[in-house]
Amino acid sequence: MKKLVYVFGVLLATSMFSCVKGQQENPAANPEDTTKREVVDSALEQVTGVAIDGAMNSISLLVGDDTVYFDYPDLESDHKASWDINDTVTVRYYVTQSGDSVTDVINDTEA
Repeated sequence: MKKLVYVFGVLLATSMFSCVKGQQENPAANPEDTTKREVVDSALEQVTGVAIDGAMNSISLLVGDDTVYFDYPDLESDHKASWDINDTVTVRYYVTQSGDSVTDVINDTEA
């Protein structure tokens, strides 16, 4: 019985160590990390399409035959336009290591 408790303790300690080490090596795995995402390509990109789905801080666009999805939970309100389904919307973003970082959501239908 002592051996079983010992083995269980070693397994528990090992798994806890690997979880802590994983969060230290990958800051994106830590949900409390509020640092800016590191930009992989410094060029600002944009895509324009028809809004087909989304919510308060996300949008799905139909671009040709492709569907692209963006979420922008931290985007300031003066950089995100309101939109409706079937509106033409432009999304400006940077490509980062942890995904796209949206800088602007523009409703082209209102222009």
